[in-house]
Amino acid sequence: MIFFWKTGPLGRLWIDESALREMVEPCLPEGTACDSVRLVGDRDLLNVYVSFNSGNAVPDPEALSAQLAEKFLPTGLKPSVSLVSGQTETLAGKNRHPLLKSPFFWGLSIGLAAAVVNLGLSGVFWVLFFGLGSFAVAWLFLTPGGRNRLASFLDSFEE
Repeated sequence: MIFFWKTGPLGRLWIDESALREMVEPCLPEGTACDSVRLVGDRDLLNVYVSFNSGNAVPDPEALSAQLAEKFLPTGLKPSVSLVSGQTETLAGKNRHPLLKSPFFWGLSIGLAAAVVNLGLSGVFWVLFFGLGSFAVAWLFLTPGGRNRLASFLDSFEE
């Protein structure tokens, strides 16, 4: 999600939530995770929601706020930490491989399995062959990188 922060002389300033979370994560103690962040742009306030496992010791919110305030000082944002008890999806999903978290991977793998069942291996081969071939030809003629590659290939024959 992208948050609107403020309007300045050069236009509107937007901040990506994932970038803010990536800035918060290194400051967190072991066994905690950044659940979410919310930006109150008119007050330059960044609300940080930190989850911790209820079996572990409760992290000190003042110390965490001070550490985050130092980290966000150059940006002009004032972080406010709220603790959330209980293990969350964020904390539980940290150990999973990034590929398993990708919807693109799951869509492609289930689609490939369905294609193998419906078309057979030879049908999947021909679909991939023509699909990748037409992608390569379109890339060569329609993108600047492809045109540069084609031009340099043709230049090698002129010499």
